[in-house]
Amino acid sequence: MKRPGKGIVLVALVLGTAAAMACGSSDDDENASSSGAAAGGSDAKKFFVEKVHASVSDSCRECHGTASRGAPVFLGPNAEASYTAIEGFPGLLAAPSFSPIVQKGVHSGPALTQTQSDLATQWLNLEVKARKLGADPGVPKNLRAAFKAFGDCMDFAKWTELKLHTIAAVAAEGNRGQCRSCHATGEASLWLSGGTDNPNDESQNAITFTKFREFPYIQRLVVGRVKDDGTFEDIEPARRLIDKGTEAQQLQANSHPRYSLPSDLVTALSSYVLETISNVKANRCTGISSPDAGLLDASQ
Repeated sequence: MKRPGKGIVLVALVLGTAAAMACGSSDDDENASSSGAAAGGSDAKKFFVEKVHASVSDSCRECHGTASRGAPVFLGPNAEASYTAIEGFPGLLAAPSFSPIVQKGVHSGPALTQTQSDLATQWLNLEVKARKLGADPGVPKNLRAAFKAFGDCMDFAKWTELKLHTIAAVAAEGNRGQCRSCHATGEASLWLSGGTDNPNDESQNAITFTKFREFPYIQRLVVGRVKDDGTFEDIEPARRLIDKGTEAQQLQANSHPRYSLPSDLVTALSSYVLETISNVKANRCTGISSPDAGLLDASQ
């Protein structure tokens, strides 16, 4: 049983078409089970539709059924739609010991209650059995190892596809310049150079991505989480790039210029970090793309 205080992490809506499964012979059931696909009407799906969705919907729908405050959406208008959305995002349907649905701590929304956490855990265990998912590989032994595992699993092609390189060109309010004007060479433990699709920025986009893979810059993407006894537990999304520009300004301090990431970049960054964490935990980090060596050489 999971301890109280685990929050539900809610992710960008990746709508797909649920795999249709015809009712019929036991051979069909065996084929669906061996392929790892979710079967319509399976015990796992039934448990989610009848118990889990009803439990979490009221407390989580305000933000994650409407995208309020830039929150990613995975709660649809009903249980069936929500299940389809969850199926479409890699890593959510996983062992409860590392599925972000259970493992995300307290966030900007309410935490899961003990009842919600218990129901989600029962449901995910059913999914693991039905889909023949792999065993939990465990978490890294310490924060540095977790940072390295995350960095090694970051995919450059996905990063550029989601336009995350353009964060460097986000402008601060009051004509205070773009992010890259202050962080182009790693100032304040944040490296943001390049920022556009202009060929002249390609090498800087590559070096920025590479720096985000490394300490201390990787802390802008993920941070460590500790257990009640203070020992390392796991990593989770940092949200620092998202929240820094809108946090309360402090008097008598060198306040950071205010800025706001566009909502599409907020969603893309949240999705990228969560998917990378999920891929690390599920050992899905093969075939990861990195910047071309020539681009990195040109950035020196």
